[in-house]
Formats: sequence, structure tokens, C-alpha cells
Amino acid sequence: MENTAMGHAASGGSPNLLMPETLMVILTWGTFFILLFVLQKFAWKPILVSLKKREDHIRKSLEDADKIKEQLAQIEIAKIKILDEAKAQANGIIEQSRKTGHELELQIEQKAKKSAEEIISSAYQEIQGERERVRQALKKESVQTAVTLAERILKENLDTEKNRNLINQAIKDF
Repeated sequence: MENTAMGHAASGGSPNLLMPETLMVILTWGTFFILLFVLQKFAWKPILVSLKKREDHIRKSLEDADKIKEQLAQIEIAKIKILDEAKAQANGIIEQSRKTGHELELQIEQKAKKSAEEIISSAYQEIQGERERVRQALKKESVQTAVTLAERILKENLDTEKNRNLINQAIKDF
């Protein structure tokens, strides 16, 4: 057979590709099945195991990514909730501060009014006391003036009992 193949090549003819030699076909198929058996026995299982591990790793990575996305969404919701609570607390503190400030303002205003009323009352009492003192002093001075006048009149009219009665009556009227 080899001779015929060489004979065709030597004579310038080309081998028939559509009708290969049977030995070549058997050897090709035999090589293919031996290679298939060797690959299945030694390489196919490790390749499949490797592919399975890679597939599992990719699947786990995707699941982890989904879990992380869910956790991030939950964290975002928690963050928004915390921020809202913080805003509400801040607004409450501000409102409480305003209320306390207003109450302090009212207390200070009431104390100032009370103090002003006390000062006015004290001043009024001082004025009344001073007025009474001036009245007493004026009355005393008037009496003193009347006594002085009466003395002068009496010195001139020692004999007149009528003048004395008149002066005493004037003193009593004051």
C-alpha cells in the first residue's frame, strides 16, 4: 500500500482524499480513541473539577455581591433613619432652647418689672416720709415763728391778758 501511495506521489498524481487508505483510517481512529481515553482518565476529571471549582467560586462571588448589595441597601436605609432621627433631635433641641430662652426672657422681664415696682414704691415711701418730715418741720417752724411773734407782742403788752389768750388759741389751731 505504501508503494501505491508513493507511486502516486512519484508519478505526479495526488492521493485520493475522498478515499483514504483503510490503514490510515484505522490508525487515526485508534489514535483518537487512545487519546480520548488518556484525556478522560488523566485530564478530563481534573479539568471538570477545576471548572466546577471555578463555577462554584463565580457563583459564590455573585451571591456575595448580591448579599453585599442587600447589606448596603439596609445600611443606606439605616443611615437615612439615623439622619432623620438626628435631625428630629436637633430640631427638638433647638425648639427646647427657644422655649427656654423665651421663658428666661419672661422671667427676666418679670424680675425687672418687680424690681422697678419696688424702686418706685421705695421712692414713693421716701417721698411720703420726706413730705411728712417737711410738714413737721414747717409746722414746727410755724409754731416757733408764732411763739416768737407772741413773745414780741407779749413783751410790748405784758398786761393784756387778751393777747395771751389769742396767741395760745393760734398755737392750738396749728
